[in-house]
Amino acid sequence: RLVRLYDIMSAIEKHLGIKNNETTEDGMFTLTEVECLGACVNAPMVQINDHFYEDLTPESTVKLLDDLKAGNPVKIGPQNDRINSLGPQGRTSLFGEPSGPNCRDLSQIPDP
Repeated sequence: RLVRLYDIMSAIEKHLGIKNNETTEDGMFTLTEVECLGACVNAPMVQINDHFYEDLTPESTVKLLDDLKAGNPVKIGPQNDRINSLGPQGRTSLFGEPSGPNCRDLSQIPDP
């Protein structure tokens, strides 16, 4: 997956004309490489503001950047047909509602 990561970084650098830790002249994009964003199963991915864009290719990355710059609506999450982080077999666990309660009921504690 790391090889694909560098394909994405290269596509961003080439398309926006910036390198890591640089900002585009219009101030719209800054490229910063980080260690982990907790989405390994959907790598390669980028975070733009508060949103993750996952399962990227160089081509889908360029389209995403162009759509964001143009103000077009964009799909948050996987950029392919994956649903959330499901693998090719689909859901393999956590089929039902979790048994609970999973934490204490704090509704009975009075406000200070």
